Amino acid sequence: MEFFGTYSGEICGIGGFLSAIAAVLYARARVAEFQRSVRDLDWQQVSEISLDVAKLKKASQKWQNNTNAQEKVTQREMLEKAMMEQMIRKSPDLHPIRKVEM
Repeated sequence: MEFFGTYSGEICGIGGFLSAIAAVLYARARVAEFQRSVRDLDWQQVSEISLDVAKLKKASQKWQNNTNAQEKVTQREMLEKAMMEQMIRKSPDLHPIRKVEM
């Protein structure tokens, strides 16, 4: 027990050092794997694809905005219709207008 009390700092330091080396080796392996995967990548095509994706995103946002605006108009029309029906029900002396031919 006295051994661990005396040398606990050194043991923790060695453990931290070994953990740091393991982390560096892992990161280096990941970077090497990434470099191998993009070695023969055509960056011109990647830039064109990213532009296409941006255009599609903009078009989809525009379509969604148009859809939301159309739903808002529909909701407003339904609300106006409901308000008119409620006003007609509240006042019994109002009669609906009839079309009369002459």
